[in-house]
Amino acid sequence: MTTRHGRHTTVVATTRHGRHAEVVATEHHGRHHEISKQAASEKVVAHAPKTRYAYPMSIFMLKPPEFERSALPSDVSSDISRAFEEGHADDYAARSLVRAGLVQYHPLHGGIFWRRESVKYIIMHSTETGIPMGAPRVIDSWGSAGRRHAGAQYVVDRDGTIYQSVDPDLATVHVNVFKTLPGINNDNSIGIEMCHAGHQDYTPQQRQSVIRLVAYLQDRYKVVDENVITHRYAQRGDHTDPVNFDWDQFIADKDRFRTKAIAYKLNRIKQDASTWEPVKPTVETTTYVQQHTTTTKPGAHPATVTTTTTTTSSTTEAAGSDLLRGPIEMDPGAIQTFSTPEVPAQQPTPAPNVLRFTPQPIAPTLKPAPAPQPTLLPVPPAAPAPSPTPAQQQPDDDVQMFVH
Repeated sequence: MTTRHGRHTTVVATTRHGRHAEVVATEHHGRHHEISKQAASEKVVAHAPKTRYAYPMSIFMLKPPEFERSALPSDVSSDISRAFEEGHADDYAARSLVRAGLVQYHPLHGGIFWRRESVKYIIMHSTETGIPMGAPRVIDSWGSAGRRHAGAQYVVDRDGTIYQSVDPDLATVHVNVFKTLPGINNDNSIGIEMCHAGHQDYTPQQRQSVIRLVAYLQDRYKVVDENVITHRYAQRGDHTDPVNFDWDQFIADKDRFRTKAIAYKLNRIKQDASTWEPVKPTVETTTYVQQHTTTTKPGAHPATVTTTTTTTSSTTEAAGSDLLRGPIEMDPGAIQTFSTPEVPAQQPTPAPNVLRFTPQPIAPTLKPAPAPQPTLLPVPPAAPAPSPTPAQQQPDDDVQMFVH
């Protein structure tokens, strides 16, 4: 369809998908530009930018490693709970908090990988879901994205319940490393999400749980106060969470809580020092030593060998100065000691006749004496030649002739 509006020509073409494309052609010098139907019906497709991934798919795990989640004894759980509430539970691993009932475990599926750096930062987030949503649903929404997706180690619900999606020794993707400040990444940071939506206020129970959790992680991983930051600080201009969170008040409350925790620790040390007593071993393990050979002459045995191994000390009592050699077998369930009866010394049994090679001493090699020189006998003087006879004498003329 073609319409005219003064000097403009509007061409409306219908594409194969039922959409209309409106092209305006302007007249120049009284002539109209011809627009082919093929050009007007072409559909322009805008390609979305290709997604960049900071981590290869191969490093991610579909589920976190399993660990023992059975409940601890009541007295041990009480000690861990009191330490966590007072701020000196950094000696306990994160999985101990789960077993003590302080932290609920709701595993994350996918988006987990092993850390390649030590923990240096703790980054605070808020979930900012469209509608109010609890921590388990938030974690499940992350896991529904497959193998590579976003996630955080902890989610604190509005009633103050702390949920652990993965052990903080492992890493998750809770910041965009393409947009974070230099030095901040997912390998060296722990993410804590607070359930929040719209204009909700953060409940006192939620704030108290966050303070205790952050203080525990700081002491556990030796994170300095300056490295407890928000997501909006790590990705400036890109994120605004935690939204409507009084950060200055949170820092003040956290510092006050950690100061009290130091006082609790000092009092605990003083109490332990005043009531200290040597700890008696409660679990004993008897070690049986099987004797094979000794360093003394054959047939001699030590009178008694008793080796007791405990959780705090290990002693070995042996008669004489013999050094035992041989394997050691452990039997944790035994409670009695092992005693080797005295064995009378016996004469060593002579070995059977066996062909033996006895090396003979080798005489030193002497240099050969020089060969004797032959003895020369004196030669007797020659007998004088007999005088020639007158008949054998030559004439004087011949002699004179020879001389000349």
